Amino acid sequence: MAPPDLAPWTEAIAAGLPRVLTTEPVLAFETTGGSSGGARLIPYTRSLLREFQQALGAWMIDLHLHRPGLSSGGAYWSVSPPAAAREITAGGIRVGLEHDIEYFPRAARWALARLMLAPAELAEIGDVATSRYVTLRFLAATPHLTFVSVWNPTFLTLLIDALDEWAPTIVDDIERGRLSAPAALDPILARRLESRLRRDPRRAGALRARLRETGSLRPSDVWPRLRLISCWTSAAAARFVPEVVARFPGVEIQGKGLLATEGVVSIPLVGHPGAALAVTSHVYEFGDPDAPSSRPRLVHELEPGRTYTVIVTTGGGLYRYALGDLVRVVGHVGRTPLVEFVGRTGNVSDLCGEKLAEPHVRTALETAASMLGLGAPFLMLAPEWGPPPHYTVFAGAADLDPARLRRLTVMVDGELSRNPSYAWCRTLGQLGPVRGCRVGRNAAETYVARCAELGQRTGVVKPTYLHTVPGWTDVMGGELV
Repeated sequence: MAPPDLAPWTEAIAAGLPRVLTTEPVLAFETTGGSSGGARLIPYTRSLLREFQQALGAWMIDLHLHRPGLSSGGAYWSVSPPAAAREITAGGIRVGLEHDIEYFPRAARWALARLMLAPAELAEIGDVATSRYVTLRFLAATPHLTFVSVWNPTFLTLLIDALDEWAPTIVDDIERGRLSAPAALDPILARRLESRLRRDPRRAGALRARLRETGSLRPSDVWPRLRLISCWTSAAAARFVPEVVARFPGVEIQGKGLLATEGVVSIPLVGHPGAALAVTSHVYEFGDPDAPSSRPRLVHELEPGRTYTVIVTTGGGLYRYALGDLVRVVGHVGRTPLVEFVGRTGNVSDLCGEKLAEPHVRTALETAASMLGLGAPFLMLAPEWGPPPHYTVFAGAADLDPARLRRLTVMVDGELSRNPSYAWCRTLGQLGPVRGCRVGRNAAETYVARCAELGQRTGVVKPTYLHTVPGWTDVMGGELV
């Protein structure tokens, strides 16, 4: 079962038509990547927000009950990507919630607002480097950071890499109570941010002493009380977790549950593997990926060790909606299954949250090749781990010189950026630009041979525009640009 095409209905809602998909008013849209490219609008109602709040509230209660020390200091939350523009549809509906705190129960919002060390105004900064600087300027002003919540581990490692670059300026700013952003801020926004700053020569002196002694500011020097980092730890994200561990030795890492833009599937619980299904939020069904036409299972029918696809019905107007996520049952807590995210259904690549699907990749490759007049007999996109992680276009054509190959990669990168998830990963530096590899006449044979090595029967290997397994650059042995 594939996610339905909601575009006709969401476009009607965006235009202002009421009572479409749901009888409730739509408060806002959130965006997610579509399989054919571009952004898919997901309607948010009060019921859907309550369903998110029930799950996230339970997570916070469990976390603070088992790790009470987290409440003794401040927190840093990064829920929405920085620099995400806020829009209003023709029907007057905002795209993007006003603040990420809306995902939490009303009773918890006051406490969370008190604990957050980074200002809400970060969402209004359009430049990523400036957003990182302002984030670090506020976080480094206090040693009392105890909890960090991000999505992809690379978001955090890139932030810490920026600390190395800007440490002297940040220390000077803390001493003088100012904000030396790398790019000019809107004057009104700058005044709002600066009104929250105070001179702190003592804090600056302590940081400057560490900087002189070691030549850099290690996270443990800046935030000695940091106790827990919440981030993705499963599937492709698992590869990046060691980098977080190396930068934050001794800090507990808790994996995220499975939260999609369309709904929440599971929440982590301290001391348990995987994450607990959020059974008080939506209606859940689970399909058999090996027998998609079989009857979906309900929560109480899930079997340990089995892998399932996730189908949700939510208060936002999605009915029996296939998320495209695969989860494996890893245990139970009481009668509630514990699940682990293991990947995506279909031909989807997702290194850093970009969710590239083959139909969109095919359009990107064919469009770029056609505009350049290339009759490439071999065209394929595949991920590479980097650093940084990125995608490579493998192209074979007699008239494909390095200059045209570079143009091809730029055009493909631009087309892929129509997917907002891919665009955010590129903007944040979690993914590098698309590279190109000119391959020879035997590319198809090499492709079949490697697919056989990966476990496919040679006779049934099909051509693809997107291969989700990295490592093709070494196999193809072509010319990289």
